[in-house]
Amino acid sequence: LNNEPEFDSAVGEHTAAGLEHAQMVVTLSPFKANLAFSDVLLPIAPFSETPGTFVNAEGRIQSFHAVVKPRGEARPAWKVLRVLANLLGLSGFDFETAQEVLAHVRGTDSVATHVSAERLSNVSTTAIAGSAPRDASATPVTASIYQLDGLTRRATSLQLTADARGAVHAATGVRPGPHPSLEEVAA
Repeated sequence: LNNEPEFDSAVGEHTAAGLEHAQMVVTLSPFKANLAFSDVLLPIAPFSETPGTFVNAEGRIQSFHAVVKPRGEARPAWKVLRVLANLLGLSGFDFETAQEVLAHVRGTDSVATHVSAERLSNVSTTAIAGSAPRDASATPVTASIYQLDGLTRRATSLQLTADARGAVHAATGVRPGPHPSLEEVAA
């Protein structure tokens, strides 16, 4: 869901290789992404074209409205997931608005306005098959602020800034380049 493993994962090449061997991969993305290993690409709207809710790094719940209508056949991700669930005959996916989804989550998950630090923890007890165990002294993954999500990776003007050009991966010493295809916005 709106993820490009080779850019969004600390072990991106390993993750992408694993997905190439998966029985089926469905990508939901606002971009023509993951084509090398996806069997199905479903267009979703980027966050700016859909209402929704994020939990920020402090655990605060922040809701927002769409700035513009989605382009082409793209729909908000929650609507795509709702339709898929309905086609699969799953119950509990009868929401008509993003506000209904948020109200349901708040009602069933005891989330009011804040998510606890424990629930936001990045600590995982699950190992990735085939990967070396990681300890607290492992080199952190670093990236330019303009490499952190698909939308900014494709923003040519941001990729031309000094901030984008100055980033160096701590472990490899390699400077990330602009996204391979800045004009691949899904229509």
